[in-house]
Amino acid sequence: MTRDIICAEIMAGGNSISIGDQVFTSGSERDELLDRAYDAAMERHRLLPTPDGKAKTDAYVSPGWPTDEECARLAHKLTRGMGYSQAEASRIIEAVDGWERPHVWSRQGIDRLLWDRSYGEKWDRFTYVEKSRTHAYLEGRKHLPCSDMDCMAVFGSLEHANSYDSSLSESHGFTFPSMGLAATLQLILDTGCIRTLFISESGSHFRSDAQRAVTYDLALYRGVQVVGNRIQVKTADRNPNYNRILREGTELFIALRAHSNATIAVQSWCPSSCGR
Repeated sequence: MTRDIICAEIMAGGNSISIGDQVFTSGSERDELLDRAYDAAMERHRLLPTPDGKAKTDAYVSPGWPTDEECARLAHKLTRGMGYSQAEASRIIEAVDGWERPHVWSRQGIDRLLWDRSYGEKWDRFTYVEKSRTHAYLEGRKHLPCSDMDCMAVFGSLEHANSYDSSLSESHGFTFPSMGLAATLQLILDTGCIRTLFISESGSHFRSDAQRAVTYDLALYRGVQVVGNRIQVKTADRNPNYNRILREGTELFIALRAHSNATIAVQSWCPSSCGR
């Protein structure tokens, strides 16, 4: 599944990938799994194009690692997602980091990034927990600029959105009509100002089921509550396998998008020398 997601992302970007003697291009014959991954990848590229390999924004991005939050997210991906030990993750990041911060790039430094502690208790800082119905996954966006704002972006009827907002125990600070799907998603990815994405009559706002699913997953990944017809959306699709395809594709797309902004430095790792 991960291979298909990587292939789909590369093909959606107009490139080809070779695995052994097999070459994958946008015109290649695809099975159902690869076809789903490709449709989702194409929708991400349509909604958030990166002309000339560069993302449209440089929000919160600077050379090196500007915040411990970004360091922690990469450490989490290397250890929980890719199976490296904390010591191995520290060596990998140290090798590509232009900053001399040995207190961070050690096994103990990685451990401090991955875990929160208080009064003798320890918990995984990346296991997001809903604080309330109206603050779903707040931790997923609190490190972004403008996360102190509390807005609701609306696709559809503002009247319905305001009625929903008035029924909440803690209403939003500001409600505004959508500026368009692509612009709203870019705002969601690059800032933390949107708490809720409200969609009324959801079928009329998306060109396909794949576009709807991609939109929902991008928002949920960034810690934005999605409400469709006054009902909170917990997952982008009812099929758990498709949800996995969407989420892994979202993670890869955002990582590559961040790399285009020079957030991440990349070093080639030789499989023959490191066994990975």
